[in-house]
Amino acid sequence: MYRIKLKLGLLLSFILLSCFGYAQNAFLSATASKSTVGVGEQFQVTFTLNCDGQNFRSPDLSNFNVLSGPNKSNNISIVNNSYTQSLSFTFFLQPKSEGNFKIGPASIEVQGKRINSNIVNLTVVKGNPQQGGNPNNRGQNGNQSEGISDKNLFVRAIVNKSSVFEGEALTVTFKIYTNIDVNSYSVSKAPAFNGFWNQDIEIPNPPPTSVEVIDGVRYTTAVIKKAVLFPQQSGVLTIDPMELECIARIRVRNQRMMDPFGMFNDPFFADAFGGVQQVKCTAKSIPVKINVKELPGTAPATYSGAVGSLSFDASLDKSVTKENEPVNLKFKITGNGNLKLATAPDVSFPEDLETYDPKIGENYKASDAGVNGSKTIEYLIIPRHEGDYEIPPVTFTYFDLAKQQYVSKTAGPFKIKVGKGSGSSSASSSGSKSDVQVLGRDIRYLKTDKQLFPSDGGRFFGSWLFYVLCLTPLLAAAGGVYYKRQSAFNAANSVLVRSKKATAYAQKRLASAGKLINENKHALAFEEISKALWGYASDKLTIPVSELSKENIAEQLKSKNVSEQSIQQFTNCIATCEMAQYGGLDVTAQSNKLYQDAIQIITDIEGGMKS
Repeated sequence: MYRIKLKLGLLLSFILLSCFGYAQNAFLSATASKSTVGVGEQFQVTFTLNCDGQNFRSPDLSNFNVLSGPNKSNNISIVNNSYTQSLSFTFFLQPKSEGNFKIGPASIEVQGKRINSNIVNLTVVKGNPQQGGNPNNRGQNGNQSEGISDKNLFVRAIVNKSSVFEGEALTVTFKIYTNIDVNSYSVSKAPAFNGFWNQDIEIPNPPPTSVEVIDGVRYTTAVIKKAVLFPQQSGVLTIDPMELECIARIRVRNQRMMDPFGMFNDPFFADAFGGVQQVKCTAKSIPVKINVKELPGTAPATYSGAVGSLSFDASLDKSVTKENEPVNLKFKITGNGNLKLATAPDVSFPEDLETYDPKIGENYKASDAGVNGSKTIEYLIIPRHEGDYEIPPVTFTYFDLAKQQYVSKTAGPFKIKVGKGSGSSSASSSGSKSDVQVLGRDIRYLKTDKQLFPSDGGRFFGSWLFYVLCLTPLLAAAGGVYYKRQSAFNAANSVLVRSKKATAYAQKRLASAGKLINENKHALAFEEISKALWGYASDKLTIPVSELSKENIAEQLKSKNVSEQSIQQFTNCIATCEMAQYGGLDVTAQSNKLYQDAIQIITDIEGGMKS
């Protein structure tokens, strides 16, 4: 305890003395981690002030994608009992196109006077974008960030087969691998699966994580998407890449600070003088080639494209009926294969049996083993004349993968005995189908009890029905205009809706954290508390995730008239969560207090913003 108090006292002394250590000649310098970069490659630009300043203005960065920044950090140097303070603002950028570009100048206010930085020249060449490329581990400003490269974060497309027959199922799994903290990710471009018919496999939401070791490196992995693919043509087909957009949280350590007492190695001080930055990065899987072979042999005339391990049967719901009474003929295909693509077999119906287009029913599920289930094809038959009828045998042919040959299965013939119907009219008891084909479809009973419009002697104009018919189009038009305006209003006020729901979302996450604490899952509880606080700040203060930092949150809360005490408690709570997650600090015994503090902090901030 004495050691900690001593460290805190020394730290406060350094900070107080640094307030009087402004340099005589203030200057703002701009440096880039690289002078030549490729299109899409990430790099770092840092603006460093050799004293304290305020009201920083960034330069025009429209030629670049701003992945993160400005990330503000304070630096303290102690050399021969001389205390100096400096300030730096860091951007993580990504060039949009080739060419020669100039960055700057940025500006900042020092003791009432605004000063400008130098201009940075940058050459952008054609090159392969780095997946979440690291903008150089060490910049000239002395800040070191844990790099994000394709060894830290990547996506893989994994297939269970690389060579299949046309129509044979294969499974593709897209997985994310990371050994850094990824706060969130989203699919920016899904694969099109050109040349394949695909069926998604359901995965849990959120997906469970696991640990894999690749080349001696431990990665946390999660399945993003899984699908069963059926190639529709032979040759070499390509599974397109999946692209992700991620928000990663990286630690930044200050390397310029002199530490004669060795106390800044403590996680508490490392967090205070370093911190966590939110960095936007991308990841993209590598295209996968699939060799699709033609089916061997000559396909029979009855083959319609079904592949797998299938069975086929058929049934009539009744074989004895009467005139004009329906009969159902059902075919059922079951098993594992491309059931979606299995078509109805050809059926030759006798002329005097009236039929309709078949009703298709599908009941199957996709899994790692392929697509299992059944498909039914049901024909409605209406016999119009008495007599004995026979439907010829029906053949279904598919390619059996286990036998690697075509297999034909036959059902039938199907016999139907039709008796004379009760109350049959002459139209239904004589003549051919062509004479009565409209019966039951085109002829309907006439309704004579009520009339929509009165006869010639009635009064329609000026009646209530007349006015209803006149006003209906006007009311519909007015309703459409109101709906359109309301939709536009809701879209324009999406930020307001997000802000109003911020507290509810945070409370939901904190409730989840409370359950995890009761289950002794403290690490997951700290993560939920951290996400609740960061998410609340982002939603309530409408700060983009890529710009979230403790400094930005503190400035926004201060502008909302939130007390300094509440702001300090908020940042301290986040810092404690980060130490528990990343700094190795064991605060298990304090988990319940931290949970209660987080609830109270959000309550205090809500009250302060309303007052």
